Amino acid sequence: MESTWELLSTYGVELLLLAVVVFLVFWGSRFFVNVGAREIAIKERRYAGKRMPPGRVVATAGEVGIQADVLKPGLHFLRWPLERVVEKVPLVEIRSDQLGIVEAVDGEPLRQGRIFAPDRAQNKHNNFQDPIAFLTEGGIKGTQLRVLPPGLWPIHPYLFRVSIARVTIVPDGKVGVVTAADGASLESGRLLARAAEGHENFQNAEAFIAGNGQKGPQIQILTPGTYRIMTQSLDAGEKSKAGLFRVTIADAIAVPENQIGLVEALDGAPLETRDYVAPSIEGHSNFQDGEMFIKNGGRRGPQKDVLLGGTYYINPLLFKVIPSPASEVKPGEVAVIVSNIGEDPTAEIRRQVSTRAAQRVAAEEQALGLQDEEVGDPAERRLDTGTHEAYVVPEGYRGIREVVVGPGRYYVNTLAMTPVIIPTTNQTVEWTKSEDTTAFNPFEVISKDGFTMQLEVRVVFRVRPEDAPFMVSKIGSVENLVKNVMHPLIDSIFRNQASESGAMAYLQNRHEEQTRAENRVRAHLLKYHVDVVNVLICHIHLPEELMKTQTERILAEQRQTMYTTQRDAQQKRIELEKTTAEADNQAALMKETVGVEMSKRKADQRKAEADGAAYYTRTTGEAEAAKVRAIGEAQGSAYQQQVAALGAQGVAVVETLKVVAEGKVKITPDMLVTGSDGGGGVASLMLLNLFKGQMASNTAGKAD
Repeated sequence: MESTWELLSTYGVELLLLAVVVFLVFWGSRFFVNVGAREIAIKERRYAGKRMPPGRVVATAGEVGIQADVLKPGLHFLRWPLERVVEKVPLVEIRSDQLGIVEAVDGEPLRQGRIFAPDRAQNKHNNFQDPIAFLTEGGIKGTQLRVLPPGLWPIHPYLFRVSIARVTIVPDGKVGVVTAADGASLESGRLLARAAEGHENFQNAEAFIAGNGQKGPQIQILTPGTYRIMTQSLDAGEKSKAGLFRVTIADAIAVPENQIGLVEALDGAPLETRDYVAPSIEGHSNFQDGEMFIKNGGRRGPQKDVLLGGTYYINPLLFKVIPSPASEVKPGEVAVIVSNIGEDPTAEIRRQVSTRAAQRVAAEEQALGLQDEEVGDPAERRLDTGTHEAYVVPEGYRGIREVVVGPGRYYVNTLAMTPVIIPTTNQTVEWTKSEDTTAFNPFEVISKDGFTMQLEVRVVFRVRPEDAPFMVSKIGSVENLVKNVMHPLIDSIFRNQASESGAMAYLQNRHEEQTRAENRVRAHLLKYHVDVVNVLICHIHLPEELMKTQTERILAEQRQTMYTTQRDAQQKRIELEKTTAEADNQAALMKETVGVEMSKRKADQRKAEADGAAYYTRTTGEAEAAKVRAIGEAQGSAYQQQVAALGAQGVAVVETLKVVAEGKVKITPDMLVTGSDGGGGVASLMLLNLFKGQMASNTAGKAD
């Protein structure tokens, strides 16, 4: 029994002690609260206090409701049952790559037209850690311009709602284009908001608003780096909230080597009506300081200044950059500069340039010996002069500059100055049947005798450097010169010349026709300040039927020439052989020549002798003839008398006997032949025949 009592006494004391402990803990929890190191406690006043004004969310001292004051880490005494801890909440943690956007659910009302609340308390609330100071110092309800930097913050969750936003990172080679959702209104006609002072690259939103920062796209940009800017929150589990600024990442302007960046301003003062490009402005640091560009009077539109090779951090909302190759003038070329900037030339300046051009053309005309009809009419001269006055100007004036640019690489603003590349070496234009796509088709012309001919022509020309500006002022470029001037001009010249000559004559007088065409082309192109080196007729295509006839005629002439040549060759060969033979037989020839001469002399001698003998014979003959004639006449008379006396037969017998008597006739035969008739008839006949023969012989001898 005693042991049981002792046991009960021991357990009773422990139970009593336990009860005392439970009692103390229970009541201690009502009067004391322990707040952990990473949390805060929200307390509430329930009795014996003033009521909060309408619209208020948290109570200040002496007001019933959720108290603005929070219990920070540590042990705190509560006036229970007047106060109690509603809940414990963790501290707000902002990491190093974050910032906290704070929205106050209580405070003074936001001014009409504003979206974000300025910090009227001037941070007396110590980054929203002192809610009472926020409310008593005029804190404004709504999204606050002040943000929370990285750290642990005991923020009252009933008074402030904190959303997390990431820091803004602008990578290398990029720019951050900023748009403000709140601020003053833009001036009329402006596209970008002017710069505000002290906002530290938009990290101090309150300074931005206080410095009259304007809403809308900002003229200032963010260069590569990390920025704590009040942008859109990215809290998970709740709707994202828009911040004061929206940052858009854009590429920086990179101008490659051997290129330039042509700049066009999208904002600024209006461009003057007479200007093609805006004049240079100082201080904009290659257009990277847009605010200085605007302050110093920068104008909208194409800019005279250009960007060379490199990387530039330029606001793409203010400037538009167009990459363009650097202008390169190769050897054998010049660049004629058409300037869109500069002063307008005076009448005196234009007159001086015109005079210099006219003097140069006149000197060339005189050197070439061109006549007035070849140079052109006075109207064309006046047109040329007017063109020079209107466009070609000295350097520094607006227009086509008189001084050209030689070979090299130039970083020229092609919006302000347009370079026109003109080759100064010999250029060739062809009218031919070749497959060259740059060549024209051959000329088809009609000759005076009605035949159609095709002419293949080549023209070589050049533009002197000093003449290039005037050529550009007349026609614009070499391409225009070839297409709009040379092609129709040379076509007309060759047509006119062909119509003045027959087809075959044109072919035969090719050189003269070529020279005449060259002079005409040179005279006409001189008006365009183009020097013609030569004009060549490469080929003349005549009709097939004409060529066939001509070929046959030429072949016939060639055959005739060949035959004549062969004949002449044979004659010359004969002469050669004769000469050779004469040379080989010169001694014999001389001997024969002497013999011929002697024979000739003998012949002359014999002729003289013959002539003498003939004369003698003729004279003697004539005397003998006269004698014979006299004798004959006497004998005839005697015969007639004998016939009359004796008869014809008797006279014949008498004469026969005379002949026999003279012994001239043999009457005795060597052989006697007799007949049966006694030989009288035969003998008489033979005797008579012999007599007649003898008489005939005698007569012939006398005649000799």
